[in-house]
Amino acid sequence: MADIAAVLGRLTPEELDELRALGPQGHLTRQLIDALDRAAGGSGAGRGYYVPTGSVSATGGPHLVLRSDVSAWLFGAAPQIPHGQAADAAAGTLPAGTDWSELRPGDRVSIVRGNRVTASGIVDTMTEDASTVWVLFDGVAPRRMFHRGDPDELRPVR
Repeated sequence: MADIAAVLGRLTPEELDELRALGPQGHLTRQLIDALDRAAGGSGAGRGYYVPTGSVSATGGPHLVLRSDVSAWLFGAAPQIPHGQAADAAAGTLPAGTDWSELRPGDRVSIVRGNRVTASGIVDTMTEDASTVWVLFDGVAPRRMFHRGDPDELRPVR
């Protein structure tokens, strides 16, 4: 999965405006889901950039919203998207501490943002290149995906 800035940087200005008009928790339209999929690499590739809310539409399909860190990029709680520029190049460097190759399913990890531990959980699964890790939590949000381009850092609990 590509990083947030690269995917959002591939959306058209009209698609970005439509996302902004919905607000941080607005339900995504079919057209916006298709646009996110296209920007992420093809049919279904945008899954993970949007997540279900737990509610369903009148037709029985799940309401989908932007994942919280994607929403933060778009609405200003994170660095802004490089519009119309080389988004892939601008977001290609990784901050220190994002090498998760030492993690394995079953490892307990702390989720760190800045200098603050925000949560802890257990590694559920991860991609072969260790760029994406799914962590299981107790409580309301039982599983969350982290990508090494995201602002969160996963640190093993020893």
